Amino acid sequence: MQESTLKTLADRLNYAMQEMGMSQGALAKAANMAQPTVWRISSGNARGTTRIVDLANALGVRPEWLSDGSGPMRPLSAHELPKDKESIGVKTWDRNTPLGDDEVEVPFLKDIEFACGNGRIGNEDYNGYKLRFSKSTLRRIGASSDGHGILCFPARGDSMEPVIPDGTTVAINTEDKKIVDGKIYAISEDGWKRIKILYRTGPETVSIRSYNSLEHPAEDKPLNKIEIIGRVFWYSVLI
Repeated sequence: MQESTLKTLADRLNYAMQEMGMSQGALAKAANMAQPTVWRISSGNARGTTRIVDLANALGVRPEWLSDGSGPMRPLSAHELPKDKESIGVKTWDRNTPLGDDEVEVPFLKDIEFACGNGRIGNEDYNGYKLRFSKSTLRRIGASSDGHGILCFPARGDSMEPVIPDGTTVAINTEDKKIVDGKIYAISEDGWKRIKILYRTGPETVSIRSYNSLEHPAEDKPLNKIEIIGRVFWYSVLI
């Protein structure tokens, strides 16, 4: 079966199970779920599940792919990464390299703590570092092509491992605050700033999740207690 024919969650789940040689019982155990729940999802009797991240981790696939079929099935390995950095929207350069016609510089902050939802940065961030993105990349994600509202900073901690390890450089669009289930956002909760996966669980509630769900269980919070700083649209991992 070709990946392009996997139209539903059940299709993708069964395909991934077959690729891994994993039974429903084995998957249920690996994802710490009840086997009847796995059966309902794999048989197409469930439209969705709140355990996408757990299932994806157990199967070694990307949660985004399992959820809606977006992007590659599995994380890119080192030999699969694009050799041309322009293809991922970031170019190699130093301070003496002239800014290209299709390039903009955006702030690279020392920490997420300096990121603000309006795209501004605090005076405490003195490093002055920048990253360069192509304008076409920013247009593709619906951001301003002049780089306004784009912030970069290093991820901290192990809550988003193995997808976003500690020290990973991430980029957010502070002008994109609409919650799309399963996407990654920079959020602030009473000043506590983190990178998390968000799911709407009701008109006024949100589920805050981590890829490392065993050590960082899901949290259900009132939506009005969470500030969306911006949506993560790019990250770079050293392998």
